[in-house]
Amino acid sequence: MRSAVVTVLLVAGGAIELMAVIGTSSMRDTLDRLHYVGLAGFGALLLGAAILVRESFSLVGDKAIATEALLALLGPLMVHVTARSFRTRERGDWREGIQEKAKERP
Repeated sequence: MRSAVVTVLLVAGGAIELMAVIGTSSMRDTLDRLHYVGLAGFGALLLGAAILVRESFSLVGDKAIATEALLALLGPLMVHVTARSFRTRERGDWREGIQEKAKERP
C-alpha cells in the first residue's frame, strides 16, 4: 500500500514539474513565466511528500520535511521579489507619485 501511495505522489509531482517546465519555456513574457515557476513549488512538495511516505521520520524524511518547508515559504517570496524587480525595472519606483495622488483625492 505504501509503495502505491509513493508511486502516485511521484507521478503527480513529476507531472506538475513537467507542466511547469513546459509552461515556463513556452511563455514569452517574464511575468507570465513566473506563474509557472510558482507551480513548480507544488510539484516539489509532492515529491518531498513521496520521500516522507517512503522513508517515514528518519534522517532522510526529516530532510524532506525541511526542504518542503523551505520551498513552501521561500518559493512564493522569491517569485514576488522577482516580479517586483521586473516591474521596477520597467516602470520605475512604485512609490513615485504617491504623495501627489494622495493630495489629488478629496
